[in-house]
Amino acid sequence: MDEREVKRQVILAGKELIRRGLITRTWGNVSCRADDETFFITASGRDYQTLTEEEVVRVRLSDLSYEGRFLPSSEKKIHREIYRMKTDARFVIHTHQDNASAVSAMGKSFVRMPGSYPGIGKTLICADYGLSGTDRLCSNVKKALSISEGNVVILRNHGAVCYGRDYEEALAAACSLEEACEAYLKKLNPGILSRNKGDIREVGKHIIWNRSQILLDFAEKNKVMRPYLDDFAQLAGLKMDVLPQDQGAAEHAVRRGHSVIVRGIGALVTADTKEDALALSKITEKNAMAFFAARAVEGRPIKRRYCARMRRKYLRSYSKRIR
Repeated sequence: MDEREVKRQVILAGKELIRRGLITRTWGNVSCRADDETFFITASGRDYQTLTEEEVVRVRLSDLSYEGRFLPSSEKKIHREIYRMKTDARFVIHTHQDNASAVSAMGKSFVRMPGSYPGIGKTLICADYGLSGTDRLCSNVKKALSISEGNVVILRNHGAVCYGRDYEEALAAACSLEEACEAYLKKLNPGILSRNKGDIREVGKHIIWNRSQILLDFAEKNKVMRPYLDDFAQLAGLKMDVLPQDQGAAEHAVRRGHSVIVRGIGALVTADTKEDALALSKITEKNAMAFFAARAVEGRPIKRRYCARMRRKYLRSYSKRIR
C-alpha cells in the first residue's frame, strides 16, 4: 500500500473502534506496517474522531525515529515488537475495551476461554504489568506474544493488543476478544458485566451523572474506589471516594471539583471539559467492572506509586496534547 492508503486505513480503524465502543476518546492506538522499514501509527493524545493524515506518524522500525511535528504513540515499542516477531502482521490495534480490560485486572497469567474464538483460540495469554510506554511493558508483551496461540494478548490492568494481516483481521480479533471475555465473565459471575450502560446524563457544566447499576452495586459495600486500570489512574488519580446517600454532601464535593461515587445515586464526575467528564464517567464504570472481576480471583489494584506516576505524567504532558 502507498502512504496515503496506509494512513486512510489507520484513520478508518480509529473511527471504527470508537463506533464499536472498543476505545474511549484518545486511549489506545493503531498502526499499519508500510514496508520492511517503516510503520505508521496514531499520534499521542489525538482524537480519533477528528484524526488527520498529518496525525498518523511514520516511524522507522530500526530505531523508532519518526517524521513530522506530532509525537507517535507512547506504545510504539509494542507495535514494533509485534512487527518484528510476527512477520505476517501488517496491522496492530491496542484497545482499552471494557470486557478485556476487566479480565486484565484479574491478575492471571492466562485465561481458559469457554470455547474457541477466531483469532484467540482456547487460551488467552495475559502479559505481566508494566507502566505504559516503558521497556518493561514491551518486554512483558514480547514474552506473552511468544506463547500466545492467537492474534491477541491481554495487558494486565491496562487493556489488550490485537494484530492481523490487514485492518479487517486485526479488527475482527479485537471484536472476537470482547465477545470471548464477555462469555468468560458471564461464566465467572454475571454481575461483573456492566449493566444499564448509557444511563448517563449531564447535570451541570462539565458534571456527568452515571447511574450504571454496577456503580450502584460498588457503592453499597465500598468506601473508596482504587485504580484497577491505568486509564482510571490517569484521569482520577489515587482514588475516588464513595459518599453516603447525602445529596448535599455530594453537591458540595462536586462544586469543589471532586468526582465522587454516591450510595444509591451513582457516580457524579466533573472535569475541566465536558469531554473529559464523559471520559472519566465511562472509565469509572469500567474500573468498577475491573474491581468485581479482580475480587472474583486474585487481582489487586495497581500499586500506589505507579498510579501517582501515571497521574503526574497525564497532567504534565498527555492531557495537554488531547484535542
